Amino acid sequence: MLLFLAALVAVPIALLALYEYIDSQRLGIRPPTEPSTRPQWVLAAIIGAVVIASIAYHVLLGRGLGQTSALFIGIPAVLALAAVFVPTRSAVGVAFKAVTIGLLVSMIFLHEGILCVLMSAPLFYAVALFVGWAVSEINAPQDRGRLLSLIPILAILPMTLEGVTPLTTIDRVTTASETRVVDASAADIAAAIGGPPRFDRQLPFYLGMGFPRPTTSHYDGRRWVIQMRGGEMRLNGMEPRAGTLILERDAEGPGFISWKAVSDDSHMRHFLSWQSSHVEWTAIDAKTTRVTWTLTYRRDLDPAWYFGPMERYAVRLAAGYLIDAVATP
Repeated sequence: MLLFLAALVAVPIALLALYEYIDSQRLGIRPPTEPSTRPQWVLAAIIGAVVIASIAYHVLLGRGLGQTSALFIGIPAVLALAAVFVPTRSAVGVAFKAVTIGLLVSMIFLHEGILCVLMSAPLFYAVALFVGWAVSEINAPQDRGRLLSLIPILAILPMTLEGVTPLTTIDRVTTASETRVVDASAADIAAAIGGPPRFDRQLPFYLGMGFPRPTTSHYDGRRWVIQMRGGEMRLNGMEPRAGTLILERDAEGPGFISWKAVSDDSHMRHFLSWQSSHVEWTAIDAKTTRVTWTLTYRRDLDPAWYFGPMERYAVRLAAGYLIDAVATP
């Protein structure tokens, strides 16, 4: 956890230092020989930007928009725009500082999990860099193109609407699958799927970063009840959240079984909603079988271009883990 926090602060500072050095060389600006006389105003403005973003955060949550682009693009844009107008040499620098403080505050006071911050931090910093750069160009001399720099900022506005209205929502239902060749007969595969799973097998690194994971389960041949734990480890020492995912057999035949999701109150609902789970197996020979596990889910985070690939990759890894833990004797 300490390593994560150090990286959260050190990485943007290093990128910021590199950006300011390149920018100063490009513009021929020499480093100041005297310390700034307005550090208190800068700090006060950053704190004010975080307060504004916090208020916007709670307003979005109250309106049921806590998982839309209004949060993941709108909030960093608010932080950046509120901070870059502080009199300082680098608008990008102030924006980066505001976003860093905002992310840390979200973990301490807004009770966001480490995984949520880790997933959203690159997007927050990208928006801050973009807005900070555009504002610095607007405030630059006329020959650097103020009007052209204003256009990118205006382009952010429609991007913040994804997921807010049905018209601006990209299709959320997605399917991901994994296929593996298992050294077992088709009959052994069928018996393994009907037996108790082995969730003690090691998770892939990406899934082990904080996603909820299955711990125990009960399957009576029709209903599969899986206990889930994790996904909400916080700085304040709270225990990871526990919940239950319930799947009900939807169809079964020679070489396949399908389940549909009945309910899920685990922290996975913060990222996605399970729709169905389908496994099929085909004998290659007497000792090897090709197994394909397909998971259908509803993406619950926007924007799709950013969180979509993350969730699809995680679900594909989960499908592979199910082959190892459930379908492999």
